Amino acid sequence: MKKRIMLIGNSRTGKSSLANRINSEEFEVMKSQAICYGEHTIDTPGEYLESPLMHKYIISAAQDADAVVFVQAFDQPVFSFPPNFAQVFNAKKVGVITKNDLEEKRNDLALLLRNFREIGLEEPYFITSSKTGEGIEALKQHLLNGSRGKSNG
Repeated sequence: MKKRIMLIGNSRTGKSSLANRINSEEFEVMKSQAICYGEHTIDTPGEYLESPLMHKYIISAAQDADAVVFVQAFDQPVFSFPPNFAQVFNAKKVGVITKNDLEEKRNDLALLLRNFREIGLEEPYFITSSKTGEGIEALKQHLLNGSRGKSNG
């Protein structure tokens, strides 16, 4: 059975790059203003999260998802998820921190994990790099095959 994974996060957190990795695709990442459906993914524009008026579209599109991935990046200056936002989704919920390949990280890991807990996410959390491939296979196993996989959190 084909599984759909929805990716939610601010602009420039690496959602589209992560979607490419999950789908095993090599598309050029471009800014999108619309929800994009891939082989296994539903990639939402960051603006949908950043504007509370657009949250209803995220929630509506999530009806097609088997899992919802909440994406943060080590260089993310803003955190737009409202408290307990994960609780509105009936699908499996997973927290992913992207851009682990960055040499200088603006945010510390403890802050990012605290953000995940505040929106209602539980472990495991996954730390990934779409650039190097770090953590991607464990995340894919967890999402697509239902195994717990190896997490970093």
